[in-house]
Amino acid sequence: MEFISHSPAETEEFAFNLAKKISSPRVICLTGDLGAGKTAFTRGFARYFGIDKGVSSPTFIIMHRYVGSEVINHYDLYRISDFDELCDIGFEEQIESGISLIEWPDSFMEFLPENKIVVKITRLGECERLISMEDF
Repeated sequence: MEFISHSPAETEEFAFNLAKKISSPRVICLTGDLGAGKTAFTRGFARYFGIDKGVSSPTFIIMHRYVGSEVINHYDLYRISDFDELCDIGFEEQIESGISLIEWPDSFMEFLPENKIVVKITRLGECERLISMEDF
C-alpha cells in the first residue's frame, strides 16, 4: 500500500484511517529520515483512540504511553544501543499489551513480532511524503 501525503495533516489523516483497522496487541515500526513525519503519523494514529493532546516525539525519554480507548506506547529507539538497554525499560512486556509505534526500529527488528507492520515514510519534497507499508 502506498499513499502520497501533501502535508502533515494528510499524514495524520492517513494514520487515523489506518488505526481503524488495528487492534492490540500490535507493533507498528515507523521508518524514515529525521523530520519525515513519524511523530505526525503517531499523532493521527493516537487521535483515533481518543488521544487528542500531548502526542510528541519521545526522543530524549525513549517512550511515551498514551491512554485512550487503547493504550498507545510510542517509542523512539534512536538512542538505544543494545537489546539489554531496551529490556531495562520493560520493552518486552509493554509491547505485549496495547499498540506500540516504534520510531527508529532498524537495529531491533529481529526482536519484534513477526506480524509487525512496517511503515516507511520517505520525503519527496518540502511537504510531500510517500508513505508505504506492507499489506496486512
